Amino acid sequence: MMNHDLLDVRNLTVAFHTDEGIFKAVDDVSFHVNRGEIVGLVGESGCGKSVTSLSILKLIPSPPAIIEQGNIFFNGHDLLKMDAAELRRIRGKSISMIFQEPLSALSPLQRIGQQLVEVLHLHSDISKKEAWQIAETWLEKVKIPDPKERLFAYPFQLSGGMQQRVMIAMAMMLDPDLIIADEPTTALDVTIQAKIFSLIKEMRQEKTSILLITHDMGVIWEMCDRVLVMYASRIAEEGKRDDIFVQPAHPYTRGLLNSIPKLAVDTDRLNAIPGQVPSPLNYPSGCHFRDRCSYTFDRCVKESPPLMQLSDKHRAACFIADQLIHQDFTKEP
Repeated sequence: MMNHDLLDVRNLTVAFHTDEGIFKAVDDVSFHVNRGEIVGLVGESGCGKSVTSLSILKLIPSPPAIIEQGNIFFNGHDLLKMDAAELRRIRGKSISMIFQEPLSALSPLQRIGQQLVEVLHLHSDISKKEAWQIAETWLEKVKIPDPKERLFAYPFQLSGGMQQRVMIAMAMMLDPDLIIADEPTTALDVTIQAKIFSLIKEMRQEKTSILLITHDMGVIWEMCDRVLVMYASRIAEEGKRDDIFVQPAHPYTRGLLNSIPKLAVDTDRLNAIPGQVPSPLNYPSGCHFRDRCSYTFDRCVKESPPLMQLSDKHRAACFIADQLIHQDFTKEP
């Protein structure tokens, strides 16, 4: 039976076929985004966050990537079953994406204004003059100085931060139902970051949903209603923001939180999760985190832990999650 989530990803598995072998970048991932909600997807580089986000709009290169299984429902319709024409009507209008690398997403051959106006004309019936006015207004909203002049600049004439803000303006100006933001403020200084986050929150109040992809737990705390923690192609934990930050139940989540620098702690050394993220070509059997986990026991080697229900909206993929949730993670070494 269909639910009423705006976005509902079910059992998504994405594999890459390479010369070195076949590996799963996303392994049986399920999550949802409610209307007007900001959901954070957090994890180390290479865990599958960006592949997950690109798969939603079928933007992953195929080959080498193949969506092996799953459904992605948006407003009740499965995006994976849509043809190219149907997807084009949704991309940019109903679902917008802020890409991690703006220079590769913007055309180097067209001026900024032309690219913004083209998006507006593709999805709305407005005059050329109105489109240029809207484009200028949005450059002003994302704090680009001299927006009227910047409309006539090429992408290479802008700094990385300005390119990123152009991408943010492009994603927001059609008032989409869902914005997928992949590290949207990486190239921006903290002052501009704060202004962009304020603008994103305004969009949320207007019932736009946001899937915010980042590795920054501070951004997650500031922005999100719910959090998905991803590790080595799988969801390790999910829950409301306060669940994740106050009662983390997966050893990986606990390690991420303990890695955040604390001003009140008098130490020369930052806590770090031991070991490294395994290669997707050589994930360990059972739990993917077991080689870096201080709680590992025999079952972790033999079985892949399912997401254990801890409360109404809090789940963690760990065999001892129901015990860890009651332990003070800040006391761990």
